[in-house]
Amino acid sequence: MDEEKKPTTSNRLILIDKDRIFRIDSRRIAFLVIFLVMFIVTEIGRKIYRPFIYANDIFDFWIADTIGNFTGTIAIVFFDLAGINPDYRQGKTFILIITSGLIVYELLQYFSPKSITDWRDIVATVVAGLISWGIYELLSKNKKEVNQASKMY
Repeated sequence: MDEEKKPTTSNRLILIDKDRIFRIDSRRIAFLVIFLVMFIVTEIGRKIYRPFIYANDIFDFWIADTIGNFTGTIAIVFFDLAGINPDYRQGKTFILIITSGLIVYELLQYFSPKSITDWRDIVATVVAGLISWGIYELLSKNKKEVNQASKMY
């Protein structure tokens, strides 16, 4: 039952499998929980931590400056993964596309009137993308182990 079926062309929209999009499983719930936690951390960082650091003139190794990009990237990645519930390979593709898109967005800010591109934000986005990839691999590895163990019995 947990075994993933290969989607046919008729039930697949580009990278989204219509059969998987409505399926609720433990991995999808984990994606949603990670999104919610990282979203809350992002908002606390922006609304409480950053103003406190700036008001008290504390040097925190640019954490206050980059917290939105760092935790926000992880939140965006897992929000999208929770929404589409991809198979293993599709998930890796989505993480790469989302992280790359956020980097392009950051680079395009150079051309905005305020020119607010910051290399630290780009580094934070890349690191967050790599961490998202690692978390995704751990969740996928655990699911593979559970599937293999259930096949044994």
